[in-house]
Amino acid sequence: MCQFCTSHGEGKKWYENLSNYTEEVFNQVNSEQHLKAYLSNFARSLRVDIKTAYRWKKRMPRLYNFIFYPLVTRHLKKTHFGQIIPVEDAVNLLDNFSSIVRLPCICRKVTIAEEKRFCYGIGMDLTPIFKDIPDFRDFDRLTAHEAKAQLRQLDTEGNTHSVWTFNTPFIAALCNCDRDCMAYRVQITMKIGKVMWKGEYVADIDPLLCNGCRECLQRCYFGGIAYDRKNKKCTIQLMNCYGCGICRAVCRQNAIRLLDRSAVPEAAHAW
Repeated sequence: MCQFCTSHGEGKKWYENLSNYTEEVFNQVNSEQHLKAYLSNFARSLRVDIKTAYRWKKRMPRLYNFIFYPLVTRHLKKTHFGQIIPVEDAVNLLDNFSSIVRLPCICRKVTIAEEKRFCYGIGMDLTPIFKDIPDFRDFDRLTAHEAKAQLRQLDTEGNTHSVWTFNTPFIAALCNCDRDCMAYRVQITMKIGKVMWKGEYVADIDPLLCNGCRECLQRCYFGGIAYDRKNKKCTIQLMNCYGCGICRAVCRQNAIRLLDRSAVPEAAHAW
């Protein structure tokens, strides 16, 4: 299990510890005033702060990687970070919450200037805060059944699922990310900080079932799949796999499954 499970999981995956979604934990690490201020500045931070960090990264890459990358990562771990989870874990979580709202995705608003509703507020009802913030006030209330159906559809379309903190360990969001997500760009494209941690799983491809079509390779965002030209099969690159499981949706041979990361020695400590 990852370090967050050890610190905040109480013997289980930390995002399955329902106390991490409660008002009690929120009040321990956050406040309404602080969260309002943070969310009000969120879009500006994505537009300005990330662009500034990337300029420094390109200007002084060695210094940035040695000093600033660890500092940025440490700050995000305390304030706002995500962890990938497969669709099964995502839909199972939704049964536990009386408050589920669908929110405008600020990442896509910044990166592609489009209205996308791929973000969900879960757990503690934060709508009294959302309604006072222009970027978040246009939310939809959903039932668990509605949200589950939407998540499954997003999974087939190639969106990875992730839970997000607002001052760790308080979890308040379930997001669905692709290459347009700012978290993906920060971590994978720009490499300016670690904001999105790998999941508790890794993918596995059955070579007897794989026909080498490479649909899964095209779907993977993280370089977690390679093609063996000699054997004409796809294989998992364990150190790159995030355990999101979206590769399974395009495999017509049902050749892909998820394994517990802890049971795969090569990937067990690769977060």
